[in-house]
Amino acid sequence: MNSTDLRTLADMQAYATARYTAQEIAQSHNVAESTVRTRWFDWICQVAPAELLKDDRGYSELARTLFGDFAGVKLCDRKSWVTEAKARYSHEWASAGVIEGELVPEEVGSVLALRQTQTTALELSVAEQMANLEAMIDQVNTAEVNLSETELRAATARGQKRAIVMHQAELQAELQTTNMLRERRMGGGQ
Repeated sequence: MNSTDLRTLADMQAYATARYTAQEIAQSHNVAESTVRTRWFDWICQVAPAELLKDDRGYSELARTLFGDFAGVKLCDRKSWVTEAKARYSHEWASAGVIEGELVPEEVGSVLALRQTQTTALELSVAEQMANLEAMIDQVNTAEVNLSETELRAATARGQKRAIVMHQAELQAELQTTNMLRERRMGGGQ
């Protein structure tokens, strides 16, 4: 290890001591072991370096924590969860100067932590702007659907009105003709 800072080593040891199997994590979230090992692990690897999440002894405490957070995330919210989780947890290893699971001198780690914080802030901003853009697109699509439905209802109403007017005119003509014929018959017989 390149760092002798006791605080850095203590931070790393907190995540290095506890180990969990995929089966233990899967049971705690009521999913299949293969789901933890394949699908979920791919997502949490986007949040933290794989070296901090898993080794030959099993999954770390950080991995268990991330799996716990991820378990409640809806499928459609997973990308935003990655961005938010990076912002929440990156300080855990960035302050320790972790690059690909290796420790570096504190000065380099501080620069990397600052850079990672800036990058995370930028990613959050981009994710927020993307969410706003997607919401706007959804609103436009909804408006188009509503407009189409409104146009369809208007056309239906116009058709109904024409049918009513035609039926009314036909009925009125029939009644007038019937009345006229009755009057003639009654008046013609006197």
